[in-house]
Amino acid sequence: MSFKEWEAVVNIIAAIVIGAWVIFEALANPSATVAAVAGRLLWAILYGVLFTIAAMIVMSILVSIARREGFRDEKADERDKLVGLRAMRNGYVVASIAGVASLFYLAFAADPAEAAYVLFFGLMLAGVVDAASRLVYYRIG
Repeated sequence: MSFKEWEAVVNIIAAIVIGAWVIFEALANPSATVAAVAGRLLWAILYGVLFTIAAMIVMSILVSIARREGFRDEKADERDKLVGLRAMRNGYVVASIAGVASLFYLAFAADPAEAAYVLFFGLMLAGVVDAASRLVYYRIG
């Protein structure tokens, strides 16, 4: 697998881990206020960024050891740009649906804290769709 494919795998794993943590926290410690939920989700975003950075470093080291050569990101060519554009398009569709879903959720007088969760998980799903699309497009060409 190429560096870009491993990067997509790490992004999917990070989204699953952070999403599971947010679900666990939401069920174990339900917050009554929107501010508490927003704070929890902001911390989740920070943890997600830190987890992804650490996982990419560990992945690069492990793959370099397994291959016995340096494992670096290759210079992007035309195919990489097309794969990125297609994958981003798929992610944007999901992100747009998540935004509309959270607005509908609010329009029908639902709890704003729950709407924040709907938006957060929709955006997490958009990231997973983007990364999974990259994997698929790299495999099928």
